[in-house]
Amino acid sequence: MTHRVVVVGGGIAGAVTALRLAQRGHEVVLTERSDHLGGLVVSFGVAGTPLECFYHHVFPHERHVISLIDELGLGSRFEWRPSTVGVLTGGRLWPFTSPVDLLRFGPLAPLDRVRAGVGALRMTRIEDWEPLDAVPALEWLAGLTGGRAAEVIWEPLLRAKFGPASVDVPAAWIWGRIHQRTGGRRRGGERLGYIRGGFRQLFDALHAALAHAGVAVRTSTPVGRILTNGARVVGVEAGGQELESDAVVFAGTLPGLAPLLAEDLADPGWSAIGGLGVLCVVLEMAAPVSSIYWTNVCDRALPFGGVIEHTNFVPASDYGGRHVVYVSRYFTPSEDVARADPAEEAANWVDALDDRFPGFDKRNVVAVHPFRTPYAAPLVTVGHLGRIPRVRSHIAGLYVCTTAQIYPQDRGMSEGARMGSETAALIDADRAVVTDRQ
Repeated sequence: MTHRVVVVGGGIAGAVTALRLAQRGHEVVLTERSDHLGGLVVSFGVAGTPLECFYHHVFPHERHVISLIDELGLGSRFEWRPSTVGVLTGGRLWPFTSPVDLLRFGPLAPLDRVRAGVGALRMTRIEDWEPLDAVPALEWLAGLTGGRAAEVIWEPLLRAKFGPASVDVPAAWIWGRIHQRTGGRRRGGERLGYIRGGFRQLFDALHAALAHAGVAVRTSTPVGRILTNGARVVGVEAGGQELESDAVVFAGTLPGLAPLLAEDLADPGWSAIGGLGVLCVVLEMAAPVSSIYWTNVCDRALPFGGVIEHTNFVPASDYGGRHVVYVSRYFTPSEDVARADPAEEAANWVDALDDRFPGFDKRNVVAVHPFRTPYAAPLVTVGHLGRIPRVRSHIAGLYVCTTAQIYPQDRGMSEGARMGSETAALIDADRAVVTDRQ
């Protein structure tokens, strides 16, 4: 008997779920509200080359997306490239890639640098992260690296990412970020991966693979309701049509799940986990700003948290000689930036860069492209581990596959690919059990 599954959401998790289910013999329909697959991996053109609206790269330990890139025939275009990190504080940009950089970091006194370095080394050796879910990140960081390092580095970084919610961020989250970055470091420095020509190619290839596997891909098709009969799903209402199915996978943003179900069926926990939006301003420049790829902004006078100079990672020649700079700020729904006009905010940011970022000259700005999304990542707070939704939900046939479940990781294509493969395997196993009973 044919087993039909509808996958809601065409980001990496939904697309991989659909592909793996089809490869296991299921009949699959993939619905996506926008006109393309990819979720946040959406692109625009710079000198004819697709560029991500929201910066993306791959860490060396992210084997799931690396394997997918190879599987889809893109391995020859995927490159490992050197990366550098900096910290901007007090109007000065400090290199922050190696232990030597930390020892030269002027905003900390010599003894504070040593304590911060020893604490950072201890962090990398912690394997059991789950107890850190109950500990506020800033408290944990101050205890390991010292109060001065927490004040100069960690508190501004957490505030830039989480805004007013930063005091409630669990140490497990920062543990995940530290292990992510240390996974990218090898002798000779940090290396990150990128598909030359942009990650749009990954989703173009996924779309083709889905079609080849027999998946019915329906873009520009928002789902209005998940249909149920009692406490079992029976399909979805999508694009004005009812699609019957034996199972539904929700692979969108978690806050969007509850509104698709009757109020008495929705799990209140799905709505209890908030989200972070992001404003990302992409600048095309006539000249480079610095020699650093990723700058963490720890300067309270600046209204953003990160400056990512893409063409210090990928050659400017890929973009017709234009130098590409991302300027980013995460936000909670209550912050003003969530409602501000993106173009006006971008203009303010350019002025702020010109005033306080070393090497930036707004006369070199050729074009400004602001992009904003209300949900880029889950808002994790202390105790998040106990709030993570189950993949197999309490409603028979409904599976949940979202970024809110990849904790202590934050987001990322590899975690999405992993979740998609694991969700497909779970559905297939559940189907096998039902078949055996029949």
